[in-house]
Amino acid sequence: MKKILFYSIGILFVNNVFADIVFTVEIHNITINGGTVYLGFYSSEQSFRNQSPDITMKINPINNIIFQEVILPEGEYVIGIHQDSNGNGVMDYGLFGIPREPFGFSNMRGRIPGNFNQLKININETNNRIIIPLVRF
Repeated sequence: MKKILFYSIGILFVNNVFADIVFTVEIHNITINGGTVYLGFYSSEQSFRNQSPDITMKINPINNIIFQEVILPEGEYVIGIHQDSNGNGVMDYGLFGIPREPFGFSNMRGRIPGNFNQLKININETNNRIIIPLVRF
């Protein structure tokens, strides 16, 4: 009986410590009928550097503001977004690597994104929502 009680308490503890969070991303400045919006969650510096998100979502916008929910384990993430204006499925860059399509990142200040450590946010029960505006050059 003691073992069952011990294991039950342990399972409850582990489930509470590593709980999944319903996280809401609010995306602003979307161009209606301006192309699909791609949303990516990067959980490590390596996935961010390789432009290989751990979780991706594809959204066809019908408003200039989108509210998108995703279930994530607690942790640090960079959220990257771009609107694919020409429908080719990738972010297009111009001279000097300047994006040609609307984009945004978590914790981005101004128009220059930054690195993983500058852009990451801590997602947990109290920090479960973010607003990310898309910007253009």
